[in-house]
Parts: sequence; C-alpha cells; structure tokens
Amino acid sequence: MKINSRFVVAAALLTALTAAWSPTKNTSFKKSFSDSFCLFAATSDVSLESYDGTKGIDDSMINQAAGFMVESFWGVDDGNPSLLSEQAADLTSRFGEIMGKRKLFSNLIVGRVDNQIAGIVGVEVGLFDMKEKNLLNYKQSEKTLTDAISELPPSQRRQFKDASIEELVLEVPSLAGKFEAVAVLANLCVSPNARGTGLGLKLCTQVEEVVSEWGMKQIMLKVEGGNEPAKKLYEKIGYLEKCIVEDSTTLRPDLVNSSFKEMPCTMLTLSKSI
Repeated sequence: MKINSRFVVAAALLTALTAAWSPTKNTSFKKSFSDSFCLFAATSDVSLESYDGTKGIDDSMINQAAGFMVESFWGVDDGNPSLLSEQAADLTSRFGEIMGKRKLFSNLIVGRVDNQIAGIVGVEVGLFDMKEKNLLNYKQSEKTLTDAISELPPSQRRQFKDASIEELVLEVPSLAGKFEAVAVLANLCVSPNARGTGLGLKLCTQVEEVVSEWGMKQIMLKVEGGNEPAKKLYEKIGYLEKCIVEDSTTLRPDLVNSSFKEMPCTMLTLSKSI
C-alpha cells in the first residue's frame, strides 16, 4: 500500500520507530536488533548530546538525524530523497522549530563517535488512552489537552494555566480517569558500526535522566509482538508489558515506490517506572 498522505505517514512513522525496528541490508530483522544492543559491553569514546525539542531543534540537526535514520534505521544507504523527506517531516513535527513554544516536553539525544552520529533516541511527553489502550503521538496528545482546556469556563482555564500535564490528567474532568501522562521513547537507533558496544543501553539510560529532570515517573514504548530480541532487551532493563493490540500496523520501506508501506502486526506497549 503506497502512502500518499504525509500526515498519515508521519503518524505511522512514530509507531514504527517507537517499536524499535532496526534492520540493515542482508541481515535478518531479529539478529540486527539483537546485535544493536550489548548490555555487557562498554562505550568509552562516545559523546552524548541532548537537544531540547521543546524549544525547537534547527533544520540542520533535524536533517542530520533524518539522514542517519534512513541509513541506519531503515537500512537504505542510497540517500533516497522521498524517504528522507518523510523522515525529516516526522522529526520536525516532534522536535523541530515552530512559532511559539511547544506545550509538551520533547528531547532528541544523539550519540557521536569521532564526531559522527553513531546512535540516536527520542523521548517526548504524551498521553496513554486507558480505554483504547493506545499511546497517542505528540500531536494527538497536544490536541487532546488543548481541547480539554478549551471546554472549561474561563475561570477554570486560568486555574490550569501553569499546571503540569500530570495535574491536568488528574484534575480536568474530561481527562481524569481516561488518560495517563507518560514519557514516550522513540527513534532508538544505533549504526551498524557501533552495534555491540553498549551505545543503545547508554542512550536508554540518558532517556531516563531526561525524564527524571522533567519530573515524570513513567516511560512507555511500543514494540512489535514478534520481535523477541527487542522484548527481551527491554525486559532486562526494566520494562513490563502494559497492553497488547492484535490488529495494529507498522511501516516498512518500499524501495520500489520510494515510499513506506503499511504492514499488519501485533503491537505491544511496554512501560517502566523510574
């Protein structure tokens, strides 16, 4: 299925990337993910850079990250412009510069070796729909919060002007008991040359430090049900199964059409308290 809507692709990209699929050419999906992380190896020469998406990351960094994702996450090393454009649009929607200030925290963490990007991971604040068992993306979460506040009378809106997202989901009537405020881990990717060095674990640890600074206590992510190495990795670092959606979808690159195609899958949402 060829995706023609940039909005649909960008939303689906978040799901696919959160699920931590990490293929490389001529390498099996499960083996490549397993090789991406080594809990017992050390990375001594890596530097970690943290970019505050809440304030907006400039286009240059977004484009660097998008190029890295297309090559190292999707396994496409020919600089495919269509895939690169879709990937950059997804990253821009969640971390890029906008007019004004973003309402929800987001952060892009980049690991470099010899000044070259060797791994990245994103983390952002979002909402978990407890009834639908659905982890909302950045834009969906922001719209849900904005709509909930706009429904309140002016006096109550002023009351929640400086409230945290945790306070909003507990005290705003249309949100209370229906949503959880969580940090969402996404875009986790390590380059083939840096796999087996512990960089993936280092990036995940940095995510926890960022989330702690935000004052949040829970991180969620999605992972495909058939990806046993990924599930085992996350279990080892403390993630527990939150829910399962049997009829979900994910994306795979379609090099023939220079686009992405949707594929059916079972999707797990995992959660970790910090």
